[in-house]
Order: sequence, then C-alpha cells, then structure tokens
Amino acid sequence: MGDPDSHGPVRPGPPPNAVDDGDVEWAEYVAWLEREAAAGRDPASEASARCAAEPWDAEPEERDLCGPLFAEDGAADALPPGPLLAALTEQAVADVTSLSDNELVGVLRATQRQLAREQYKQVLAAAEFGRRRQAEFDDALRRGVPAGCAPGGFPGEELSVELTVSRAEAAHLIDDAIDLISRLPRTLTGMAAGLVDAARAGWIAMYTRSLDPADTARADEILAEAAPELRAEQLARKAAALEMKLNPAAVKARREQARRDNQRVDVRREASGNASLAGRELDVADVLASKAYLDAVASRLRASGLDGSLDQLRALALTDLTQGRDPLNRIQPAADQSAPADPPPVPALINLLVPAGTLLGLSTAPAQAGSWGLLDVEDARAVAAAAAMHPQTRWCVTLTGPDGTALAHGCARGPRPRLLDNLQTRPPPAQLAELLGRLNLTLIPVTRGNCDHAAAEDHYSPSRALRHLVRARSATCDAPGCQNPAASTDLDHTVPWPGGPTDQCNLAPRCRTHHRAKQAPDWTARQSAPGVTRWTLPSGRTHVTTPTKYET
Repeated sequence: MGDPDSHGPVRPGPPPNAVDDGDVEWAEYVAWLEREAAAGRDPASEASARCAAEPWDAEPEERDLCGPLFAEDGAADALPPGPLLAALTEQAVADVTSLSDNELVGVLRATQRQLAREQYKQVLAAAEFGRRRQAEFDDALRRGVPAGCAPGGFPGEELSVELTVSRAEAAHLIDDAIDLISRLPRTLTGMAAGLVDAARAGWIAMYTRSLDPADTARADEILAEAAPELRAEQLARKAAALEMKLNPAAVKARREQARRDNQRVDVRREASGNASLAGRELDVADVLASKAYLDAVASRLRASGLDGSLDQLRALALTDLTQGRDPLNRIQPAADQSAPADPPPVPALINLLVPAGTLLGLSTAPAQAGSWGLLDVEDARAVAAAAAMHPQTRWCVTLTGPDGTALAHGCARGPRPRLLDNLQTRPPPAQLAELLGRLNLTLIPVTRGNCDHAAAEDHYSPSRALRHLVRARSATCDAPGCQNPAASTDLDHTVPWPGGPTDQCNLAPRCRTHHRAKQAPDWTARQSAPGVTRWTLPSGRTHVTTPTKYET
C-alpha cells in the first residue's frame, strides 16, 4: 500500500499443493522437474533443446514444454510459482529478443506470481520472528522486568535495520504477517499460490481487523477470491466497503478518532521539486464543500479569460484563499467584487451513488462520491441531504438485480430540495414508496443479453436518457482495470458510427485515454452483448469486461 502506516496485521497457513489438477502423471512430471531444478540442473532447458532438435522424440509430458511456453494459454502461462517456473523464466529472459509480445507479457505475469510466492515466504518468516520476540517480551514481564527494559520489545526497530526499511514498514510487516497466519488463511493461501501479493494482502488485513471471527472468515473468503482480478486500490475499496457493511460502528469510531487525533495540514516536497499543501483527516462534507467552492471559483476565473487550465486555476484559488487574498480580485478590483455567496455545499457536478437502503437508514452499504471514494452511512446521508438543497442537483434511480447489475434506470425532472424530509418517520416499505413517489420518475429497462437494436437512435450523439442508461449499466470506463467514473468519460461507439448504431448495444463509457487506445490499429474492442466487451491488446492477449456489479 502507498502509506506504510496505513495497514496492519496478516496470517499465514500451510501452502497449497503446487499442482492440483487431477492429472497424476503431469503432477509427477512437474515434481520431477522441480527436484531437478532444485538440484541445480535445468530440465526445462534440456526438454526445450529436444523440442528444438527432434520434437517428435520428446517425451509426451515434455511436449507440453514445446512451443511458446509463456504465450496466452501456453504451458507456463498459468504455472504455479516454484522451482520449475523459476527455471523457465530464467531460460526465457536469457534471450528476451526471441520472445513475442504475448510471451513477454506471460513472463511478466509469471515473475509476478513468483514475487507473490516470495512475499509469502517473507510472511512466514516475519510471523515467526514476531512470535519469538513477543514470547521473549511476555516472559520478561512475567518475571517482573519493567517493560522498557524487557528483551524482545523492539522487533520493528530490529527488522528495520536488517531490511533497510523504516521502522513503520518493519512493524507493519510483522503485524501483517501475524494477522495473515492467524486470521486470514484464504488470503495467505492466495499468496502461496502466487495470486495475491503483499500489497493486496495488507489491505485485506487492514480492513478486516475490526471484524469478529465469523465476519473475518467471510471477508477473507470474499476478498481472497476477488484479489487476483483487482488492482490494489480497487481491492482496498472493496475491502473498505465490506467493513462498512459488516461493522459500521468500528468504521465510524476509527474515523472520529483519526479526525480528533490526526487532523492537520501537511506540506510536502514533490518529486519534481515543487511542493504540495493538503488538509488531512478532515470532515467529508467539509472537503466536498471546499472542493466545490474551488471548482466554482476556478470556473469563474476561466470564464473571465484568465489563462490556465481548470486544475491550475483551482490551485491558484487555493493559494490565494490560504494567504488572505480573494482570487476573484484577479478579475476586477476588490471594491466591485465579492466572493460567491455561500453556495450550497455539494453541487450537481459531484456524482453520488447512494444505495436506497442507505439513504433511508435500512442498510449499512457504503455510497460512492464520484471518483472521490467511499462514504459510510452517516456521511452518505449528510452529503445527500446537502446535495438535495442545491438547485442544480438532479436525482436518478437505478434498479439492480440479485447479481448487483443494473436492470432499469430513470431520472426525475427538476430539483427536489425537500426530497428527504420526514422519510425517517415512516416504516421501511412506506419510506421507499414515498421516496419513489416524490421523484415521480419512469424506469427504462437496461438492455441485457442479445440486442435487436430496436431502440437505436438515428443520430451520432446519444440522447440524455441513453447516456444515463449506458452509464448506469457500466459505472466506470469499460477498459480492463480502468476505474475512471463513467460520468466523466466519452460514450464511444464500439463499432464506429454510422456503421454501428447509437444504442445500448454499441455504446460504452471510455475514458479519453482508452477511447484513443481503442482507435489505435493494434487495439481492438468488440462488444458481444450490452456491456460485455472483449479487448485484444497489442500483445495479442485478451480481456473481457462486464457490466458493473453495484454494492448492495
């Protein structure tokens, strides 16, 4: 994780079998290869040499090692980490110029699995190191030795010297290792298999620490299964959302304590040599309101003709305001100018995704404030109430199915400043019925499965309703791993218009970068069903993205 002080303990368990595919002969052959590699011999090289010289004479098992080992679906592309994979990668990188792009990606993926396995070994060693130092410390305390003089009391400091890392990093390494071994067997098994690295394991450890044993086991299973397909920051959000649902009281207590004990302004040097100024551990509503105010001032400065991008003008407004200057005085003299008059805290430019149950107090599922991040129940309701008061706020509803994907979507017309008034006093079913009644909207089905293009529009630019339907179905850019919010992306015709229709079956939200990449000759995107896109990258490898599954 980015901040070594932001994560904690982990727990290891027994490593899984390296091969468990039911093929006994193949398992025995792999075991022999690993023994040969461990003894310093290179059976992979010998087998490959036979493949190159006389492929018809290679042993049946060795034929799996003939051909492009690291190409997609090749023999080594999904091979578990271990001596055999290490030997094969060593052989592959001896002449990387002979590898295809597809094989180069396969080698990178293989070394990633090997690294996760090495981190697993580090977890086992760090946990045992921590256990021994803790035992020494506890024994000394039982013998009456003062805590400050007891041996074993500074394990983090000791490891920081040996590993040349900060004390905080060393302490977190020990804590995470102990947690993984004792509480998170599924995550630990994923590390042993090369599927979960230390960064992902650290986030799982951090966000499960407040949970009771039953919920920890449930979260461990869910997160360890999801981890291989998610980037570290995506997994962190999923883990945080799960903790908010399972133990909202602990999340609230931690947030309040951090605000109370760690609220501050940080000044840091940027890698470029410039500097940064940031408020830390601030109230969520205050931060969103401040950001909205800076956005409004920057927009006004830009409209006046002041040079600079919106980002630069936001930074200008921030430094002006924190030095007692009015940024709007840059437009005209102070006597004729005043700052914007107390705008409502959260304008419509912030896209809030709030589960209806959370809004009505029936659920602890977190909300999402655009790209800003997760909101717990309390903050979600506070921000939604503030948003309701803004005249530009518009309310939309997305109906989701049992699997969390969008079934239908609709938007209300005009502002609803009193939308949330007095809803809490009614029984749950009546609350929801009253909320939908006040919105007075019509839900339009989200197209799923096969598409007959019956609802295609006869022009290039999609209507507002169609834009909403596509972005409700896919809440982020549909490129593999991209998390740019759909609200800020282009709606791209997968098959270029007019050859491809303007409808839910052909449109997809794509950030500007992936929109441009998709138009490059060595990238392709094929939308086989609404929201289901098969991406083929320049290496030849393929990835399939699917509609968003909302947290409910």
